[in-house]
Amino acid sequence: MPANNTVNNTMYEYLSWRGDLTFEQDPFNEVDKLILAQMAYVDYDDIVPEDREKKIAISDVARLYWELHTVAEIKSRGSFVRMSPLLLEPVAKSRRFRRMTLTGYVNYVSKSAEAQMSAVQFELEDGTIYVAFRGTDETLVGWKEDFNLSFMPQTEGQRLAVEYMRFHFRDTNLRLRVGGHSKGGNFAIYASAFSGPEVERQIREIYTYDAPGFRDEVTETDEYRKILPKTTSMIPEDSVIGVLFGTGLEPIVIGSSATGIMQHDALTWQVMGNRLVRKERSDDSLFVERVMTDWLSKVDDDSRKIFVDQIFGVLQSTGAYTMKDIWTANFKEILEAIQIARKLPKDEQKEINQVFTQLFRSGEKTFYEVIENAGGSIPEFVRRWAAKRGDEIERKQIALEQAMAEEESAIEQASERLAKGQPEHEKPAQGQALSESHAQRSKLQEEITRLQTTGLTDEAENVSK
Repeated sequence: MPANNTVNNTMYEYLSWRGDLTFEQDPFNEVDKLILAQMAYVDYDDIVPEDREKKIAISDVARLYWELHTVAEIKSRGSFVRMSPLLLEPVAKSRRFRRMTLTGYVNYVSKSAEAQMSAVQFELEDGTIYVAFRGTDETLVGWKEDFNLSFMPQTEGQRLAVEYMRFHFRDTNLRLRVGGHSKGGNFAIYASAFSGPEVERQIREIYTYDAPGFRDEVTETDEYRKILPKTTSMIPEDSVIGVLFGTGLEPIVIGSSATGIMQHDALTWQVMGNRLVRKERSDDSLFVERVMTDWLSKVDDDSRKIFVDQIFGVLQSTGAYTMKDIWTANFKEILEAIQIARKLPKDEQKEINQVFTQLFRSGEKTFYEVIENAGGSIPEFVRRWAAKRGDEIERKQIALEQAMAEEESAIEQASERLAKGQPEHEKPAQGQALSESHAQRSKLQEEITRLQTTGLTDEAENVSK
């Protein structure tokens, strides 16, 4: 194995270099676990049976899959996990996995129930079964369910994951491993915790890869705490998805050949031998976690729900079914979506604006805190500026937004009086009052914008004096 290629080694190279080793020669390891979690993204429709009494060899799965699909078709898909089927052939040809069978495949997507849940079972030659839950696919329904995690104690997908485990393993006595990437990792933990003691006792290990966490009412339950010692969490160094919400776990940080949000693609995770390459969390990932934690602490569940429902309602109004449809929407469809957003009730528009405002405020506040606490790597006058600036912005923005709300109320009242019809001699005064309120609102908005964009140089000079 060439040492200078380490950073480029992924699951594909692992299968090429170590796929000839049996599990007797090299026991089931963390790279094997990630490969099976990634293979949950393959669309096994009309190939893998749901009935556990019926099983199909991995070699037959690969052959049938490529009879139905082409590489060109796979590459044209919009999802970042579209390349997952390319694992089928090297897995099927390897001595390591060639005796593996698949069963228990389900793929459930419901727009009305806002749920996307898919799972498959891999039975290894040692008799253990790896249950892999699929993460978010390219459907808008799947993405919306991710956001629903922010305000729902249980999503429909989580409920279905629990039902899946109960249905297949309630009356068995097996050795189970459960895992998943992204939302699939969330489902793996949730289903393992809440499928009941008769299922939980069969589970040996749980693996979660860059998966969002849970609300406090989940992580504080006895069922959840019981499965934590069995659970391993892994995230890439620039993780964004995997640091949303809490898990109570200390994640293992993995290197990736990608950067930023694209590190969510586990096919870019770095492999050395039979292990994933260890790294440290990046400053960007830590920053995102702090921003989102601060934001979620200040936005209640009702506001989150309105925000998510309306944003995805507008996206779906374009006729889009997948995220690719959104990225490839033409100009006319984008304009139509904007028009629909403008027609939302005023109170809902206001709610969405407030959520966005709080998000930006949390980001700005965290930015100044990072500078303030950076220590000797940043000049003292800059850190003093950051501390002063963060407090100032927090205080002034609250005051300005209160004033803005008062002006909005004044405009609404003036508009209502004019609409009801005033005596002719009062109309000029009412019109003038309305005009002044509009002017004051514009002035306040300019002040908020100025507050957010004041340059570092001027402020630093003032503080250093």
